[in-house]
Amino acid sequence: MISGRFGEIGELIFEIEIISVDGDSYPIEVLLDTGFTSGWLALDIQDAESIEWRLIERNSTMQMVRGEAFFDIYEGKVKLDEQEYIIPVLAADGIPEPLLGLQWLRILPLSVNSSTGILTLG
Repeated sequence: MISGRFGEIGELIFEIEIISVDGDSYPIEVLLDTGFTSGWLALDIQDAESIEWRLIERNSTMQMVRGEAFFDIYEGKVKLDEQEYIIPVLAADGIPEPLLGLQWLRILPLSVNSSTGILTLG
């Protein structure tokens, strides 16, 4: 189980690790995006390229609130609560902050109680 924190306006923020092809791990803060229903993780393409994840698909089309957007899909390795997962990662230019998708809730329980400050995933 990983503990998260609430952002200034109530966002759900967690720290995960992304793992490079070389096995180096880097902690990053991610925002759990309740509108990101079809994916696991989205981040700026520079991050995916810098850790040399394997490109699975280029220019995959996705329907977004503002219309269609194009993402490259990488095979990414992440660690949550000492457990490693290999997941498809959506990457594009200009993603301002890494996003966790709701696919995580298919395998990990989420507990949110803002009045007591409890936020956990796993």
